[in-house]
Amino acid sequence: MPFPEYDLEEALSGWGNALAGTLTDPVSPFWWPSLLLAGAAGIVIAVVARMRLADIPRRITPEQRRAFWRELPVDLACWLASTALPFLLGPLLLLISWGGMLLGLLLLRPVFGGLAADAPPPGPAMLFLAAVLAFVCGDFMLYWSHRLFHRVPLLWRAHRLHHAPAVLTPITAFRFWPQEHVAHLSGNVFGQGFGLGLCMAVAGTRVSPLTVLGVNVLAMAWGLAFAHLRHSHIPLGFPRWLSFALVSPHMHQAHHSADVAHHDRNFATALALWDWVFGTLYIPRREERFRFGLGEAKPVVVTPPAAAQPSAR
Repeated sequence: MPFPEYDLEEALSGWGNALAGTLTDPVSPFWWPSLLLAGAAGIVIAVVARMRLADIPRRITPEQRRAFWRELPVDLACWLASTALPFLLGPLLLLISWGGMLLGLLLLRPVFGGLAADAPPPGPAMLFLAAVLAFVCGDFMLYWSHRLFHRVPLLWRAHRLHHAPAVLTPITAFRFWPQEHVAHLSGNVFGQGFGLGLCMAVAGTRVSPLTVLGVNVLAMAWGLAFAHLRHSHIPLGFPRWLSFALVSPHMHQAHHSADVAHHDRNFATALALWDWVFGTLYIPRREERFRFGLGEAKPVVVTPPAAAQPSAR
């Protein structure tokens, strides 16, 4: 496979174009339809909860505006660094992805044989299968990289930055030191490459990591599916049966809870399946609310209003 030449000027230009398309590029995590969908979901939840519209801002950032403004510069700096790293480290990440792809091919070679030099290009069905396998394997690697950053003391010292804010916003999702972001990014692209290798071995087609990486339709769908509410104070939960498969915003908010009872739970990014299989799943109760940050806290329970009693006659 030809290795792309690295041009720093071109990389910086690509980064600039990506920043310019923050709201308009479907690949961007802040693509405007995803923001619109998140806002609409928050309003619907507020209406269902019978909240007054004037109370919505207070519920989103519950009386901690100073904490929000204090942490915002750090969040923005981390977000800016996260947007630059894929461009500055593009060839390295592609090499890591190829490593995962070769591993997938080698593991299945005894079963399906080697990939022919004249292997045909994939059709639409195979491209979709490749996208699914890349997404699933990449998400699996994110689960384990996230869990390691909680379990290894040296790694936790870096990951504490992500859990420090008492107020969660969509930008909190990017609140990592650059070295941690590189670790998660490397694990993700390795897993995606591994998924592509499995697909290539089974189907006998040739799929380049460049075909899928960066424009995975499933990743785009996840971005639209309330991903911004994961780092927020809007407790959107999924039906219990679905919570064993997908991580709801309410479940990830439990992961950020300062209550020790919720520590080391819900490490998964998109697929709650990994938490279920490896014993770290926690499905919050509908009325359960959380205090965020690094200090210990007791769980917050919202008591529903008592039913009206019939008047005595």
